[in-house]
Amino acid sequence: MRRSAFLMVLTVGVLMIAGCGSGKSTATSESLNPAERLWARIVPATGAATDYEIPLSFANTQRFIDWYNTVDLSTAQAKVREEVLSPLAAPCCDDYPMSTCCCVCNLSRSVWGLSAYLIQEKGYSAEQVRKAALQWLHFIRPDYYVARALKEEGKYLARYGVSAESSCFTNRCDLPFYRKTGFRYIGGCGGMETLVPMENKG
Repeated sequence: MRRSAFLMVLTVGVLMIAGCGSGKSTATSESLNPAERLWARIVPATGAATDYEIPLSFANTQRFIDWYNTVDLSTAQAKVREEVLSPLAAPCCDDYPMSTCCCVCNLSRSVWGLSAYLIQEKGYSAEQVRKAALQWLHFIRPDYYVARALKEEGKYLARYGVSAESSCFTNRCDLPFYRKTGFRYIGGCGGMETLVPMENKG
């Protein structure tokens, strides 16, 4: 799928979860820089509610990965997951769709596992699964989505410490999903085998 199609879906995804941000009031939005404003608007907070009734937490990651390893989808169910994730860019490597990513990393395993669980155990529709997957992706890789939104606004990303460059081809596969180092946010894949834990996150 072409990058332009990825960006279109990304924009739709931002709009879908706009109401699940960190809860900062609009009264203070004028005091925020563009990156902070977008972060507050499009990044769900730890503990935010989900439609599947498991509040957002990085502690959920291993559970979702376990679902990837144990939930066995039928052929029809696997096609639903493909339909759900193919239009979405993989935030760790957005030359690839989320349905395949470029490799089997812990970020992709968590999304695939969550999607499989919602399809098989909850009977969710493609639209419901896509909404849940986007919410999870915005939560675990917020730096990528903030960077894409800033880029669409024509902002210089380095000024705000974020980047939309691939994690997979910049030796960041074995880093946590994201962390802040000084002024810069650095996004990773959460490891290729053993899950790399987030630092000081819920």
